[in-house]
Order: sequence, then structure tokens, then C-alpha cells
Amino acid sequence: MAAGTDHCLWHDRRPLSEPVACWPGQRLVTAAVFDIIFVADPRFEGGSSTAMVVEMAEAARMGLRTGLLMLRGPIIRHPFPVHPQIRRLLEDGAVERIDPDQALSARLVLVHHPSVLEHPLAPRPRILAGQLIIVLHHPARDAAGAVQYDLSTVLRHARMGFDLGADTGADTRSAIWLAPVSAVVRHGLSAPLPQGAQLLPDDWTNLIDLADWPPRPPRQSAQADRLVLGRHARPDRKKWPDTAAEAFAAWPTPPGWRLRALGADAELLADYGPLPAAWDLLPFNAEPVAEYLHSVDVWVYFHSQAWSEAFGRATLETMACGVPVVLAPLFRPLFGEAALYCTPAEVEPLLRRLAQDPVFWAERAAAGRRFAETTHAAGLFAARITPLLDAGANALTADTPAPHISLPPLPDAKVLFLSSNGIGMGHLVQQMAIAERLAPGLVPVFATMSYAAQLTRKAGLATEFLPGHRNGGLDPSDWNPQFAEHLLELLIRLRPRVVMYDATAVFEGVIAALHSYAEAFTVWVRRPMWQECHRVFLPALWEFDAVIEPGELAEALDTGPTLEQRNMVLPVPPVLHVDPGARLTSAAARRALDLPEAATVVAVQLGGGNNYPLGDLRSRLLADLLARPGLIVLEITAPIAVTGPAPQPLAENHRILPLFPLFRYSRGFDAMVSAAGYNAFHELVLGGVPTLFVPNEGPEMDMQVNRAIWADLAGLALICRRDRHQPQLSQLLDRLLSPVEAAAMRRRMAALPRTPNGAQVIADYVEDHARLIRADRPAGLQA
Repeated sequence: MAAGTDHCLWHDRRPLSEPVACWPGQRLVTAAVFDIIFVADPRFEGGSSTAMVVEMAEAARMGLRTGLLMLRGPIIRHPFPVHPQIRRLLEDGAVERIDPDQALSARLVLVHHPSVLEHPLAPRPRILAGQLIIVLHHPARDAAGAVQYDLSTVLRHARMGFDLGADTGADTRSAIWLAPVSAVVRHGLSAPLPQGAQLLPDDWTNLIDLADWPPRPPRQSAQADRLVLGRHARPDRKKWPDTAAEAFAAWPTPPGWRLRALGADAELLADYGPLPAAWDLLPFNAEPVAEYLHSVDVWVYFHSQAWSEAFGRATLETMACGVPVVLAPLFRPLFGEAALYCTPAEVEPLLRRLAQDPVFWAERAAAGRRFAETTHAAGLFAARITPLLDAGANALTADTPAPHISLPPLPDAKVLFLSSNGIGMGHLVQQMAIAERLAPGLVPVFATMSYAAQLTRKAGLATEFLPGHRNGGLDPSDWNPQFAEHLLELLIRLRPRVVMYDATAVFEGVIAALHSYAEAFTVWVRRPMWQECHRVFLPALWEFDAVIEPGELAEALDTGPTLEQRNMVLPVPPVLHVDPGARLTSAAARRALDLPEAATVVAVQLGGGNNYPLGDLRSRLLADLLARPGLIVLEITAPIAVTGPAPQPLAENHRILPLFPLFRYSRGFDAMVSAAGYNAFHELVLGGVPTLFVPNEGPEMDMQVNRAIWADLAGLALICRRDRHQPQLSQLLDRLLSPVEAAAMRRRMAALPRTPNGAQVIADYVEDHARLIRADRPAGLQA
């Protein structure tokens, strides 16, 4: 290819038809042009995410083609999911999800928050930007002078990560534009700016969709002895005053006054000592913010002297709702005459004046609403963005594709589901529940130590069996290095974007292989209700990028060691393999199983018996049930039961069969006798099946017995412990088969709160993290 040609080409592993990135000085060959590509860590709970949501929605209203390239930045260590409003825009198609492997052009690339460029982007995006803007949501230094980010580093990583279109003006050639969100951020920038950076002339102020923030009804009472104070912010200690004296003065509670603070708890403010009784502290997002703001009369906000508030979106939202705002004087450059300003000691007399004078209250309410309408309305986005889009279009080369060419589907991305052998097959089934709900383009591959691997193979899922140390009879010290080598080879061959590990035990070989590979986002799905003997695995939390904990109906009786880490994991609703509504009808289930419509059918599944012998109990159970006239016992065999002679029917009304997934047929059962493993327990209780639970109380199991005790105490099911309740077995079965008791159990189970299936929540989480770029760690190997 001749020098100076428009495109670059060299040998690499991509198909020849796939666009490739270019060497510096050469243009990126792109597949499609976006109007705007947002680049951000979408997990932020606070103002930067909500501000970006407004911009995305407004871009969609303008008919702009908008994409989102998701990064995992270094600030958030908690495994938060994508902000729900951002996910909604993706699901609705207002914003297109971008995969790191796609080669694209954009008239404008908007990087929200400088922290996402603290480290190089890995893998490098393949995006050609007509204009590149970094929105500075935070000052470069806080109020104490501590560096929050290094602007030179941010700009260097921006240039490393994105290709820039050729600018027409020599003074701004390949410039990266900085967009401070307020005068506070602008004034905090050091002069001169790093080479190649240009400052937008106007602040990139937060915008707000006023339709989401209707005005609060006017205050009617002129009584100063009835007042509700408010403040809301994410739970950060620096967003509160430094001392209790300042805080108690800022939010005074004389008789008849109270504070409703959204985004706080007593633990956050523990250094204040005992808190006023009239302080009502609510968790972050415990109430819809607009509804919360309508419940308060006035909003007061002061923070630590070490904190520097870049803008104050919560203040803007409050003003939009027509609630008078009282702030520290340092906020005057941001909100001008729209707020009242004073010191904490001056708050109470100012609030009394507001409370006693409805006209004054109305004037302040109107001033705040007017400020939001005239300076921060979402409709202002078009005027802000149009000249930047025009400049970006001019900077892109003439041979870029048309702006609205259709993109092919997102490239396939593999997700590796890795599980231990366990005693039952719960880990593998839980992973199947997630895999079956993955978005198109995500390819599940299973690697398991479980003998139940046949289940995933029969489901058409690619599966590799990895022998565990128990399978091969090896000492763990010999097995772990071998396993690490085998797993690492598998990772290199598959190149998964995400690795989902489901187990209680985290083996050294697993950790070693994941650390050596280091290119996948790693998730440990860890069910609660551990026994104390499993405490040794708690430190493994730090070896994964995220830990997800499926919900537990019986959490009130969870006394296990994972409680100590509950605030470090992502909790999701209970995980179900089969949604209750997706089950066969009773008639269809009985036809499929060749069961008479008129018979009473009791299904029995006690587990594999691999670690907790239940032979005697099974014999007594079957003898009792089979002696009851008109009753059919459907005994479900476990795929990984201990070896030995296969069980044989004991009577004509005793049927033995393998059945998976059993829950799909559960509407055809009048009752069930079941182990109390996580999957069976939650499916049967949430599916409204009257059940006698027989917990496996083996020392290596989770606390099945507490799960069953909880269900019994709640009137949702009955419990039969092997070593406690066998003498009462017949009476327990009488109760299970009593139409009155069964109806009462169904009624109570139907009254349980309904939540989304945790399997879908996890599948969504996997989708988001399979399509993101890592920006949360240094590049290269660490010495």
C-alpha cells in the first residue's frame, strides 16, 4: 500500500472484513457514525449519572443517534449495577450500547467525569471523535487542597484512548475540550492548561427535566411551630458538617420541627453521638426524590469544610420542586439569588421567618423554580450541543459513513460459567438460570467440577468437565496447581469477557488462574446462609471484581459469616431457574407425566444422599404415603445420586423417574416432600406448592435447617428433621395433605412480596460488564 493512503492494513488476528485500528497519524476505518457517544461509568448513583440521563434523553428527543460506551472507573469499588435510568434508556432504544470491539465514528464524544481517565482504557476503544469533550464533574482539588485527579494524566489517557478528527483551526488542532460543570470547578483549574487542552467558554451546567419535578403545593400554614426540614444527598460523611454542634444548629428541631434526611443513617453520623429524636434518617433512594421533596417545607444544606461541591444537583432538584432552599454562603456563585444564605447558627431564626410568612415562603419557592426554568431546563441542551456537533462533523473526514447507517448486531462475547462440584447440583442449576436469560450475542460456556454436567450438555450448552480434587482423589496441594494450569489454558482459548464463579469454596487454583489471565471481569455468585466452617472463604471476596448474593427468603434466620460482608456485595432478589408463571398448567403437567386428574399426587425429592444418609427416613416416608388410598407418589431421582442399585417401585402407585427441571411440572402436584436446598426451597415457596421440607444438615451444607425452620414458623411449609421428627412423620404428612392446611399455606405463600427473578437481574449485570472497558486499574503487569 502506497505511503499517504487513507487506510492502514497489517497482519493481525481479526478477520479481513473487520475494521482495524490504525497507527498514529492514520485514520481509523469506521463502520458507522454516531452523532454523540457518551463515555462514562454508568454505576454512579448521584448527580453525574442523573445529569447524563437528561442529556441522553434530550439527544433522543432531538433525533440524534446516541451511543454509550460504558467504562468501569476507579472510584466505585462496590459492585453497583448500571444506574436504572441509564439501563432504561438502553432497553428503550433511545441510546445504543457500544461494544469495545466496534469501530465507530462520532461527531461528538462526551466523556463524563475525569476519574474514568485516571488509568489507560483497556481494551482501547476504536472510536474516531470529531470533537472530544471531557465533562469535569468535580474540582481537581478538594477544599482541603487534596488532589482529586491530575488533569495532565486525564488528557494523556484521553489521547491514548481515542482517535481525534482533523480540526480546521490551527490553534485548536486535535484539541480536547474541557467542560467544567460550574464556576467552582472552572476556578479550580490550574493555569496554564496542559498542552492540547481547551476550555469551553460556558460551564456545562447540570440540566433538569422539569416535568419530573413538579412544584410543591404552596404552604398554607403560617405556624412557626410546625415545620419539616429536608436534605438529601448520597451517603457520604463529607456531605455533612464536621461537628455535631454545626449539624444540630443547621437542622434545629425545637418542638414541632423535624428533619427528614434522605441518604443517611445513624452509622454514617456516629461521630455526632446521640442524634435528635426528631431526626428521621432515610436510606438513599428510599423514596422517589420528587415525592420526598413534596413532603418537606424547606431544604437546608451544609457540608464538611474538607468537601468541595462541584455543583449541587440535589439543590437544583429542590428548587425545581418549589421548596425554599437555605445554603452556606459559599454556594452563592452557583445559585445566586435563587437561595437564602446563612451560617448554621443563623438557620433557626431564618426558618422561623419563612414559617411565619407564607408570602415570603412563596417568593422563595418561586425564585427557585424560576432559576431552574431559566438556567437549567433540559431544553437548553439543543443550543449547547448544536455548534459542537457542527464542529465535530467538519472535523471528521469526508469518507466516513453516513450518520445513520445500520450497525450489525453487537459482536459475540463469551461468558464462562465456572462452578465447583458441591454436594448437590444447585450451583450448576443457578448458573443455568442466568445463562438462559443472557442477552443475544452473549455466548455461555460452562466449565464445572460437578457430575451434573450432563444437565448443561442436554440443554445444548457448551460444557467442559474439570475434575475436582475429590473427583480425582488428589490432595489439594497437588490438585490446585494442576487445576490452575488447566483453567488458565481454557481461559486463553475461550477469551471470555466475564467469568461467573458459583460456589461456596474458592480454591487457590481458581484464584491463580483468574489472576494470571486478568482480562475477564470476574464475578463470584455466593449464596448466603453459610455455616461457620465456611468462614475461611470470606477473604476470597477481594479476589473478584464483584460478588453477587442471591436473595434469601429466610434471611431473618441467617446467622452465618457472610453477614459481615453484606455491605460489600450486590444483593439481588431470589434466583429461580423457572419463573413461577412459566410452569405448565396442572392439567398439562399431569398429561406430560401420565398422571390421573383425580389422583392426589405427592412428589418426593430428598436429594442425592451423598453426604447425609436419608435411607431410613425415605423408607418410612414411602411406606406411609403409599398406604394412603387414592394417592400417587412421584419419586424424583437425583442426577448425581450416590452409586448403588437404582431404586425400584414399591407399589403400583409408586413411580420413579428423573425429572428436570422439576419445578416446571409442580402445578401438577398436590404436595411435595423436598430437601431445603436454595433452588428447591425458593421455587416451591414462591410457586405456592405445599411442602414438607427435609433439610440436609451435613456440616458442609448451607443452613438448610434454618431455611426450613423459617418456612415452618411463617406457616408457609412444614419441617421434618431426620433426627428429630421421624416419630411425628405420619402427623406431619396428615397436615401436609389436609385440604384446610394446604389452602392456608398457599394463601400465605401467595401473599409474599413478588420481586423480579434474580437470575434476570444477574443476567443484565453480566450483559453490562461484558460490554465495558476497564478503567479502574493500572495497565500492564504488576511487579
